[in-house]
Amino acid sequence: MTDRDTRPSGRTIGRWVGVGGLLGVVVAGVLFPIAGAKQATDTSFALGALLFGFGVATWGGAVGFGDSMSAVQDHLGGESEWSREGARQAFAVLTWVGAGWAGTAVAASILFVGI
Repeated sequence: MTDRDTRPSGRTIGRWVGVGGLLGVVVAGVLFPIAGAKQATDTSFALGALLFGFGVATWGGAVGFGDSMSAVQDHLGGESEWSREGARQAFAVLTWVGAGWAGTAVAASILFVGI
């Protein structure tokens, strides 16, 4: 028997990028009347890029140190449901949401502020 492929499908990735895009629009929309178009889209981009960077960095940590974390948890007798695969999936979600958010902020900046 072969192992089931648990990698996310394009539909799953698209959903999380869409969620990030929606967040980017909402944040820029809330900031627009307060700070103006340029400041709103710049702030929205910065927040999206921050989330993207955090997701990439922590995903890499989960990949690199996941086995060690599992071994420490087993050694200490921890009862949490933490797993390497679960951590990788969670941080991948943050990465895709951040990518959608930052991409939407760039598109909004080009649309409302110009190049």
